[in-house]
Amino acid sequence: ALCNVRVLDSSQKEKMSMPMEFALLDGKVRAEIDMTKLKGQGVTPEQAAQIKQMGMERVISIIRPDTKTLNLIYPAMRSCVTMPLPKEDADAIEKDPKIEKSVLGKETLDGHPCEKSKVVLTDANGKKSEATVWTATDLKDFPVQIQTTEKGDTVIMRYTNIRTTKPDAKLFDPPSGYVTYDSMQAFTMGIMQKMMGGAGKP
Repeated sequence: ALCNVRVLDSSQKEKMSMPMEFALLDGKVRAEIDMTKLKGQGVTPEQAAQIKQMGMERVISIIRPDTKTLNLIYPAMRSCVTMPLPKEDADAIEKDPKIEKSVLGKETLDGHPCEKSKVVLTDANGKKSEATVWTATDLKDFPVQIQTTEKGDTVIMRYTNIRTTKPDAKLFDPPSGYVTYDSMQAFTMGIMQKMMGGAGKP
């Protein structure tokens, strides 16, 4: 699916919007972001150009519960950062959260008839998160919109171009032939070496 993430402030004024491509397979999650399409307060065309010049305009995140790793892939730089998932997150992923759902009503989004619900998730560590979810009854109850509140901001994720077929399993594998780093710190050092003309490898 395509996912557009919008962040609204307490007065419901848009602070940021960002499109991403999203795929899910057997608990594995892949999200691809084009940083040059990020819009928001304080984001200038100059910053977008600088990100592109650094080769960091496309970022692919892959979360692998099976290997308990987070992979951040930068195709333009042929670089990949592979880090272990934080223990708290890894433990929570292994156990299904407790789900409490309250139906709020019915609405139509992008032509899809939806059931609007309040959902409270309690993970294995007892951490609760609350969201308003619109599930499309004509798309096998796919959550076409998820709305949460974080630190006074409203975060809205709207999914479009939804395909319920299985994505290719290779999409969730770290690429071969890339320079691999084991931390963001090592990756940043590698970037700085390249920008300064250093040929040294991490």
